[in-house]
Amino acid sequence: MALNRKAVTGVIAASLIATLAGCSSPEASQSSETPSSAAQGYPVTVENCDRTLTFDSPPERVLSLWQAPTEMMLALGLGDRVLARAGDYATYPASVATEAEGIPSIGTAMGWPDKETVLSYDADLVLGQSLVGYAFDTSMGYASVEQIEQSGAQVYGANVCDADAGGAIEMTLETPLDALRDLGKIFGVSDRAEELISSLEEQRQTVIDAVAGKEDVTVAFYNGGEGPLIVLAGGIYDDAISTAGGTNLFPRDAVYVSKEEFAAAQPDVILVGTFEGQDYETLSDFLHQTFPELTAVQEGRLVEIPVADTDASISVMRGLTQIANGLHGLDLPVPAS
Repeated sequence: MALNRKAVTGVIAASLIATLAGCSSPEASQSSETPSSAAQGYPVTVENCDRTLTFDSPPERVLSLWQAPTEMMLALGLGDRVLARAGDYATYPASVATEAEGIPSIGTAMGWPDKETVLSYDADLVLGQSLVGYAFDTSMGYASVEQIEQSGAQVYGANVCDADAGGAIEMTLETPLDALRDLGKIFGVSDRAEELISSLEEQRQTVIDAVAGKEDVTVAFYNGGEGPLIVLAGGIYDDAISTAGGTNLFPRDAVYVSKEEFAAAQPDVILVGTFEGQDYETLSDFLHQTFPELTAVQEGRLVEIPVADTDASISVMRGLTQIANGLHGLDLPVPAS
């Protein structure tokens, strides 16, 4: 799921969050605000990928084609609006996992329902990650954004507008917060969304305060492969690493690097990105056998980071905290999933 730029950034397979040490769906349920009670505030508009989307009322029938916005819908207490889900790339956070299981799955991590299936749901809102490629790639038999719009639904890209054009490397830690804010407005639950956003921002600030004044750490974010090696760089990965007090040694557009390039980088810490079906011990053994001369390997400064926790989803500050702990030997509490 991390074998190309689209998969890596989706994480892809790759790619907010009721992780929520203070950002959980129980908190959201305490809000008195509901889509119906806020209906008098319509119409509302949001700007998405150079498009203006206007809603005369909260959408009732939602099809989510990427895990991150599905998580957001659940964290906002809107799971009853989601007809079906696709684009699931990891186990759902514990705070929303049970409810997610009750929503029909109609796709795989990087496989989506065909055009006819998508249109058959008669949705009034379709959520995706990127509006180009992925779930909307007509060459794969999927419905395009235009075809879905012609059916009467609106389409919202939660993470990036065009991953094929390199847009994924523009994602930051703010990306999921922006999507949460838009969804709150679209569904008339802005107060609920702001509560979640506030919790996530508090988690980020905890990391910023903890690493303030610490020496910068150089980082390689390894995500598999034995030659070339897959590295995670740019976008939300670089933002998380820099916020955690580190510097990614590879360029923001890097996906593959040779063994020689990896060895020459001489990182202080190697983050080892894992996803379901990928074994940390296997990756660690490869690094020890292939790069025994690297100081990070000799000193055991290899840190497992579940890549799903660095996606633009409700768990993004969970990943940030794990990175900060790994870079600086901290023991910050990792936000609950």
